[in-house]
Amino acid sequence: MNQKQKHLEKLRAVIRLKHFSLSTERTYLLWVSKFWDHARTLPAEMPREKKVESFLTTMARRGCAASTQNQAFNAIVFFFKSALEQPLGDIRALRAKRPAVHRIAPTRQQTIELLNAVRDQGGYPTRLIARLLYGCGLRVCEPLNLRIKDVDLENSRLLLWETKGGKCRTVAIPCSLADDIRAQIKVARAVWERDIRARLPVAMPGLLARKYPSRAMAWTWAWLFPAHAPCRDPRTGTLVRWRCHEANVQRAVKEAAAKVGLAGLITPHNLRHAYGTHVADAGANMRDLQSALGHKSLETTMGYVHSNGLRVLSPLDAAV
Repeated sequence: MNQKQKHLEKLRAVIRLKHFSLSTERTYLLWVSKFWDHARTLPAEMPREKKVESFLTTMARRGCAASTQNQAFNAIVFFFKSALEQPLGDIRALRAKRPAVHRIAPTRQQTIELLNAVRDQGGYPTRLIARLLYGCGLRVCEPLNLRIKDVDLENSRLLLWETKGGKCRTVAIPCSLADDIRAQIKVARAVWERDIRARLPVAMPGLLARKYPSRAMAWTWAWLFPAHAPCRDPRTGTLVRWRCHEANVQRAVKEAAAKVGLAGLITPHNLRHAYGTHVADAGANMRDLQSALGHKSLETTMGYVHSNGLRVLSPLDAAV
């Protein structure tokens, strides 16, 4: 194993120790690998900060998006600080500019038309999932990560764990979806019973499967939206039951958007934007909306509230 591979394995170990997601692990390893290859083309005596600046500046000059460059920067900073325990000093690189983004939220009528056009995709209840995205203001992966223990129909709430930023929150279940969720629980129960007979565990977060082996076979930890077929856990190699993949939801919403004349304009995440906008327009408390959306900052929540200058009355009309 060469030096690059040793450092990447050390980075992988630290990421898993901190229970980062698999997507974060893959992303950080990718950017650190690219940085390593770039640094090898630079003089050995060059300070590491200058090497990082060179890498980031090269990315900016190639026209990468600001979010892409920031992702690479965060991965490299984490590598030096947490894996090598050698925090970087001041970094002064050419940074890609982040354009002002106007979040698109479909109108209420567009949203209803879209949801009515969504069809189940690949044998999965993507119609129900799309309604949860809008009805609860969820990110696309959040309903898919639900386990049976997270569904509290008695109190009409969903418990969301380890969402973006490692935060947890509770959201209300729309009354109109209660019966559909009950039906989906029965489907999940049938899958779980087959897995129990086959001794097939569900995928577990972090090291819970090793610490509490029985939970991987418990009904409470079964997925609400289980995948049709088992797969290999990419970290352990164990054959497990995973949950429905995001691609099924994305494809279902994409096809529905094309049917109602909104092709290329509406994605699953736009349904979350619509939730924020429509709830705010109905007069919801912004702090409550912040909690429902799981935002750390109220300023972030305000970004989902779409202003309309046409609602402002002219003072001239009031004066005449």
